[in-house]
Amino acid sequence: MYNQEYKEAFINALERKEDSKIQYMSMFNRVAPIELAKNKDMYDMNMDELDDLFYKLRRKTTRSAVQFFNLIKSYITWAKDNGYSESRLHPIVDTINSEFVEKYLYKVGNQYYTRDEILDAIQHLVNPRDKAIVLCLFEGVFGKSCSEIINLRYEDITERDGKYYASLLSDEIDLTNRQLEISKELYDLLELTFNTQETWNEKGNKSRVVDGEFIFRKNRVGSNGDIRLTQASIVTKYMEVIKSAFDDNQLNASRINNSGIMWYANELMDEKRVLTKDILSKLVERFDLPTTTVNGTVYPSYTRFRERIDVDYMIQVYGDFRMEFWYSKKDWM
Repeated sequence: MYNQEYKEAFINALERKEDSKIQYMSMFNRVAPIELAKNKDMYDMNMDELDDLFYKLRRKTTRSAVQFFNLIKSYITWAKDNGYSESRLHPIVDTINSEFVEKYLYKVGNQYYTRDEILDAIQHLVNPRDKAIVLCLFEGVFGKSCSEIINLRYEDITERDGKYYASLLSDEIDLTNRQLEISKELYDLLELTFNTQETWNEKGNKSRVVDGEFIFRKNRVGSNGDIRLTQASIVTKYMEVIKSAFDDNQLNASRINNSGIMWYANELMDEKRVLTKDILSKLVERFDLPTTTVNGTVYPSYTRFRERIDVDYMIQVYGDFRMEFWYSKKDWM
């Protein structure tokens, strides 16, 4: 954090609830590399320098940009009122509203996707198989090297009492199996994929799908007699088609999967907006996330979980929240 002493003084002076302090700490960490590059605290920047800073922050939504820039403005106001800045003149004279932030919004593709964005984008895909692959990844059907997708049989998907389930085989050697509740949208796509006898390629040519008990099948039997799609075909051939539908050349299976983790995390939080250990355990179960064992007891791996989510993205898109297991000052510095 740049000029940490002053920023901590500002945090300590806040007469606000703890969540607001965390917002400011997060903002300070985000702008620190820019301040360091300019060798200047925000409160000593002129409007041209702040203009550059606002662009580099790459806020994606109007709401998040207004909120974030107002945090910056409040800090600059406090610093000038307390005599920390070389100049008493405030560089931001305009009201920070939707009109002010419009030019700073980052509009070059999405790094992650909400469920609505996923469902909207897959409508541009022709084959049910391609749509199902995307929704599988988003809902947690993945496995090692796409094993849970590749091994999925029609008999593995069921409906009970208005809910839908998939029995997932991740490892064919030790027969690691888990049950996962899936959405009706995914269930319907899996059923449709199984019953589809023909697919279309990007050139508009039609190919017949081989028969068999697996949901995701090849257009012709492999040399080893295997009718299942391969991991290589999913992450290369079919992902290229999916990238085109999303108009996102950087899209990959992991980004879709991580998008699902963040969407489900948001859905599981209540009005208090706390990502609890219980919620993390549910995410670990759904997405088969890494765990760690201490004295014979299995716990979620908090470190590995943090690697899978983007806190800035979640705050921008879903709103402010805090983590029950990540809530000390040192975690934000």
